[in-house]
Amino acid sequence: MTKLGVNIKKIRTTKGLSQQAFADLFELTRGNISSYEENRAEPRIETVVRIANYFGIPVEHFITQNLTINEILKFNGDKLLEEENHIIRLQLREVPFINDNIYMKCCYQELAFNDWAAFPKLVLPETNNHNLIALTFNQNIAHHASLPAYQMHDVLVFEEVTQQNIHLCHHKTGLYTAEREIMLGRYEMDGGPIELVLNDFKKLTFDFEQPRTFWKVFAVYQHIH
Repeated sequence: MTKLGVNIKKIRTTKGLSQQAFADLFELTRGNISSYEENRAEPRIETVVRIANYFGIPVEHFITQNLTINEILKFNGDKLLEEENHIIRLQLREVPFINDNIYMKCCYQELAFNDWAAFPKLVLPETNNHNLIALTFNQNIAHHASLPAYQMHDVLVFEEVTQQNIHLCHHKTGLYTAEREIMLGRYEMDGGPIELVLNDFKKLTFDFEQPRTFWKVFAVYQHIH
């Protein structure tokens, strides 16, 4: 979890800016700022860099540390952009991205759902060492009826299920990707083998021998209208 939401609110209030005034500085909406501050969404990395540069705050501090009021007031704007870009590059990774266009190509068998090298890449902050994949939510994707109320164009980021995180899967949103199949389900592990459940008729038993096939939700970037 980054410190972006709490730091945006602290910078804004320290500088005496309303949510709307802060949003206007960066071509955002008041709703964007509200969602960031309440940790319902995180800003794009380009926005993170713009905010940090504008207020003269090192990007690394902005992302990873709880800024104090004194730090916000003392930071100046003479930090070299080259240094900030170096810092941010160290914290980014490229993640295969199944957007709507890729989803349709897979449906028409122009690509496979696990053809990772052919997918566009979504650049995200580095957060762990698990394999990640990003997916634009689409109602046409087979999905469990009790999943959270994801909206069209929300971006769901998944991490691969491994022995290190499998204990965190129970009742969590999961993704299954195979050459010709993709589905969003819910993990169930009621005393037996863990299963990714789509409905009463479709359940997939998790198998460690199938790498990059079973994933669990890691982050959700909400699409703000």
